[in-house]
Amino acid sequence: MNNIKFLLTLVLCFFCALAANAQKRISGRVWSKADGPIVMAYVVEQDKNNRNITAAQTDANGNFSMVVKNPANRLRISYIGYQTKILPIGGNSHFNVELIDKNTFKSAEVTVTRKTRSNGLVIPEREISTAQQTLDMDQMAGLSFETAADALQGEIAGLDIVSNSGNLGSGSTMRLRGVSSINGSQEPLIVVDGNILEDYNNSDLDLDNMDNEEQFATLLQVAPEDIQSIKVLKDAAATAIWGARGSNGVIEINTRRGARGKTKVNFSYRFSGSWQPSGMKMLDGDGYTMMMKEAYHNPRTLTDEQSSIVEIMYRQDYPTYYYNYNKNTDWFKEVTQFGQIHNYGVSVSGGGEKAQFRVSGTYDHETGTIIKQALDRLTTRLVLDYYVSDRIKFSSNFSLTYTKNKKNNPNSILSRAYSAMPNMTVYAYDNNGQETGDYFIMPPRAAGAGLDNAVNAGRTSYYLNDMISNGNPVAIANLAWLHESTYTIQPQFQLEYKFLGKNDDETQLDYKGEVYMNAYTYSSDSYSPGALTTKTWSDGINTLSNSENKSLAFTTRHRLWFHPHFANTDHQLQMMAQFEVNTTTSSSQSHSTSGVTGGITDPTVNGYLTGASSGTGKGHSAAALASMHYAFGSKYVFDFTLRADGSTRFGSGNKWGFFPGISGRWNISDEAFFKPLKKVVSMLAFSPGWGITGNSPSSEGLMYNKYDRNDRSYNGTQVMIPSNLRLTEIRWEKTKSWNIGVDLGLFEDLIKFNLNVYNRKTTDLLNSGVRIPSTTGFSRLDWANVGDMENKGWELYVNTREILKVGKFSVKLRANIAQNLNTITRMDASVLASYNTDITYANAEILKRVQVGNALGGIYGFKFKGVYAYDYDHNGYFQDINGEANPKNNWTDQYGNPNTAAGNLDASKWVSNQSQARPWLATSTPIVFDANGNVVYDKNGNPLPMYFNYGGKSYQFDGGDAIYEDINHDGNIDELDVVYLGSSNPKLNGGFGVDFRYGRWELKTSFNFRVGNKIINLARLNAESMTSNINQSAAVNHRWRKNGQETTIPHAMNSNVKATYNSLVSDRYVEPGDFLRFQYFQIAYSVAPEKLKKIGFSSMRISASGNNLIFWSKYSGVDPEHSAGGYSPAIDNSQTPRSRSFTFSLNFGF
Repeated sequence: MNNIKFLLTLVLCFFCALAANAQKRISGRVWSKADGPIVMAYVVEQDKNNRNITAAQTDANGNFSMVVKNPANRLRISYIGYQTKILPIGGNSHFNVELIDKNTFKSAEVTVTRKTRSNGLVIPEREISTAQQTLDMDQMAGLSFETAADALQGEIAGLDIVSNSGNLGSGSTMRLRGVSSINGSQEPLIVVDGNILEDYNNSDLDLDNMDNEEQFATLLQVAPEDIQSIKVLKDAAATAIWGARGSNGVIEINTRRGARGKTKVNFSYRFSGSWQPSGMKMLDGDGYTMMMKEAYHNPRTLTDEQSSIVEIMYRQDYPTYYYNYNKNTDWFKEVTQFGQIHNYGVSVSGGGEKAQFRVSGTYDHETGTIIKQALDRLTTRLVLDYYVSDRIKFSSNFSLTYTKNKKNNPNSILSRAYSAMPNMTVYAYDNNGQETGDYFIMPPRAAGAGLDNAVNAGRTSYYLNDMISNGNPVAIANLAWLHESTYTIQPQFQLEYKFLGKNDDETQLDYKGEVYMNAYTYSSDSYSPGALTTKTWSDGINTLSNSENKSLAFTTRHRLWFHPHFANTDHQLQMMAQFEVNTTTSSSQSHSTSGVTGGITDPTVNGYLTGASSGTGKGHSAAALASMHYAFGSKYVFDFTLRADGSTRFGSGNKWGFFPGISGRWNISDEAFFKPLKKVVSMLAFSPGWGITGNSPSSEGLMYNKYDRNDRSYNGTQVMIPSNLRLTEIRWEKTKSWNIGVDLGLFEDLIKFNLNVYNRKTTDLLNSGVRIPSTTGFSRLDWANVGDMENKGWELYVNTREILKVGKFSVKLRANIAQNLNTITRMDASVLASYNTDITYANAEILKRVQVGNALGGIYGFKFKGVYAYDYDHNGYFQDINGEANPKNNWTDQYGNPNTAAGNLDASKWVSNQSQARPWLATSTPIVFDANGNVVYDKNGNPLPMYFNYGGKSYQFDGGDAIYEDINHDGNIDELDVVYLGSSNPKLNGGFGVDFRYGRWELKTSFNFRVGNKIINLARLNAESMTSNINQSAAVNHRWRKNGQETTIPHAMNSNVKATYNSLVSDRYVEPGDFLRFQYFQIAYSVAPEKLKKIGFSSMRISASGNNLIFWSKYSGVDPEHSAGGYSPAIDNSQTPRSRSFTFSLNFGF
């Protein structure tokens, strides 16, 4: 036994000796001719597979010492800014290493090929065969953009961007090459660093009812300062890699990453001051009270007592009313303010041979142009690229975004300001005329009409109920609130491995694995005090609410990329295969309470529970992708992409959708026969493409039966009943499209043109809530395939390099223009019946229509022909009686002139001045004319009066009423007189800009425009209707008051007293939305680096800009920037318009 122990000890000692002999200590010195000893140089022992074995760093004298494991390995010496040197170790024990500056080159001719990513592959830019356009965000430095969408506006051909409103965080509506879905998502897909950016469940967003709704700005999650470039993918061949999600186009955002070199620190500060443009000119207190008195007097149906509204009577014997209703309050000024944005940003980036990094953080504090609005946003991002070896690379991208949006509750303060009574005070006054300091809140409504009912009870007059609901806008803004906050955490990890060659001149097979998570939390708290309402305790006052939504998306993606090397380098082939799996989970909960007292505004405090809900959701999807790119001599290019998407939202037979894309490119200018033209035409290319994209429902579990037991009972026992019909045959919505592109470059690409013509046909349109016969036991289907739609158009983009160069001065130009024509080509009759409901003929009713042959977002209504200048009695067309002139026609004015409509036909009867006869008013009286313009009479020889006669209303038009064209000349204005009034979609949209440079000075300008779209100016309709008690625009001072008056403004007629139809949606309020907007100008100066070295800075840039300062438009509203939503037309409903602003920016680095 002892002998065995002795032998084992000898063996162990032998191997230890071998190991000690294999290891050896080496030393050396690292230096350069320019800098002498190099401190902190990285010295690494690497094996033949480039794996790091041991490492050391040089000291203050450039010396190093280390133990190497194997003399057969090699030594790698590197430092930032120097060329890396690799030396064999062998028998050497001391090394004297000289590093050469990277900027030292031997004489050589270098040809650089610019490359970009397309269909998941990195290819030369001149081989791109799809329709795409890229925006370099470095060109937008110093400008004030809340989100990336603001930067894209007017820069991308075919991308139409409209701001939802001027409220903070409201976001934008984006349409790329029109609309391809009827009530699914119509927004382009947002992708950040290869992963889809999502923040809410689309099924929670009502796309068909967005007249005045505001969406959370998805792009708030990405700080514009972190964005390197934005690429917009337009045609199906380009978006096919995103399958069903890319049917509306794709916006790919690439964030900034670190780069090799010395560590750089950049700091930026930006200040913006903003203000609201001048609003509508409204009536002052005196003008308002006069209009109101007429509106209640004109119907002539009320007694003097009933029409007495104490709030507009200025009665000093009623001091409570007199002091609180004798003002000239400019509510617009009361609710607007000078908004401010303070933006702070810092980034640290750099790296060496092995690792590159970038860490950034930005903080925004914004106060809106509407009082009590504020937005805080904090974004951080950490990006790391680590090269384990020349075959293995690890990357991570971690971002965190927090937003806190303090909104008004409700978020319609500006609209309420326009509606508020201008003679009402902001702050309450006592009976002695002294201001109390409290906000004035209108008392509850009186029990009946008349002065006594209001005054004796201290109530608001009976007819002013809508003004009680409108409230005091300043009080609402200051006392009620809605706070929304979001947290978004997005970690992303990637591992890349090169199986074969490592260089372009070798056959390569690369693998990339990726894991991505998107954790999103949204919470909302709101409070409305009882002081703002006239409700009683039992009705529920001091209301609070809280809601919270959480979602977690997990994506894992695996990709193989193959690039064979051919002896004939004219052949270039790349292939890629990818598989990914996505899982999403979500949960939501909400509750609302009332009756919380003591000034407590915390929504978590217990009160009377008025509502509660909770829910969970889960979804799975999988996708497989194959892509191929082939080029011969970079002259002939062919691309093919096929994506398969699987979703749990479909039945077993339709779970998978297949979306191919094919495109090609012929660089004609590379042909031999083209050489004579090369001096002028440097590039001419032809790029055809075809592909299919798709769309899926936004709801899960459609193929399962669902049951509901809420408030369901049978014989006193709670039961469960089916709540839906299983949908097992629903199909993918698919869009087939072709695109033909032409690229033209002149004078060595001094001027470049890109033209694309396209056609997109969407079939099996998905629609939610489709009506079905009630004999099935259900009234609707959750989703159904219902119709087809077509979009066709063209787009042109032009840009230049520096032209008109004279010394230090140069100019660059860019411009784009696009047209899209949308047409609904087929729609199920049941859907048409569901959307095209009967008209209720209410004033301001928006007619939402889907009509085959017209565009989605069409506008329908009546044709407005003016205002009846004469009432029925003053028409002048009564027939003679027994050959004698009918005395009913003998109306004259104070000068003896005829005061009838017919009297304008005979100028000889105008005794004061025959030129005052107005023949065009001969038909401006509410009687029936046939198609030939002849008066239609009844059996007694009296002209037939015009009626609004539908649904039993039987309203006879009167003088001062609106004239609507009787399309079918039947003497009635009804649904048969409704016509198509235009489209909300622009016929042309685009933008252009001119950039000037002189030395280190820059002046940048940008314009954008829309042409050919129509807008329903609902704000103007409400401000000119005079049918309610809301304040009116100053235009109503020209309202009709007497027979013979020619005007386009009807008389005042309050609908509380008598039905009136003077504010039906008609072409009177449908206005052209054409505009040309001077989007921004920026003047900037970059300080010369040599001047900054003294203070330790490496760069400094100072700029000032003006944003949205002016636009040119015939639109009568405050701002013409409005867009359609779902199948609703574009509506201006007094949304807060875009503010105007100036910006000062400072950026420096060291």
